[in-house]
Amino acid sequence: MNFISNKINPGILSAYLSTLNITTTNRPDTSMNCIYIFWHSKMLLGWRLFKNTGAAALVSQSKDGDILNGILTNWKYNVIRGSSSKGGKEALTRLIKSANSGHSIVITPDGPRGPASMIKNGAFIISNETGLPIVPISINYAKKKILTRSWDKFEIPYPFSKCSAIFGKKFYYEKYLDESGLQNLKELISKEMT
Repeated sequence: MNFISNKINPGILSAYLSTLNITTTNRPDTSMNCIYIFWHSKMLLGWRLFKNTGAAALVSQSKDGDILNGILTNWKYNVIRGSSSKGGKEALTRLIKSANSGHSIVITPDGPRGPASMIKNGAFIISNETGLPIVPISINYAKKKILTRSWDKFEIPYPFSKCSAIFGKKFYYEKYLDESGLQNLKELISKEMT
């Protein structure tokens, strides 16, 4: 998120994102709550997909998280602060409570610091506790700038470029798996996000 300075406000960002030619495929009915996940490098469009839906978002307690918090709050998200490195347990508890109150959950499962494209366990814990499905999203930009020095190789779509968001199959995590089983499941879900 370090490409966004504190001078960029949600209105300017929304105007920029509104220029994108976005197509969505297989998006679940909005009446069904889900745990939506997409890679940290694709978050510009990912967060935009759930603007003004009242979804709960997990955002880190970092300075970059402060910027994202301002944007998502403006977009009517229920922002919950925390990450695997700080405030994680409390954040998970609040996310589970939010899910049980009828809200979808939106997470970048490899954030906030990576490793890139490796799913952490938070979404699985929430799915197990709430019965909600995990829905991976594959996001792609036809024309983009890649920030090669960022840990996730962050992608910025060029204005007016074609973008796609393909919603994958639903994955339920009804019982805890051993390490091997969980890793296999993570690999299946990751393939839905490429």
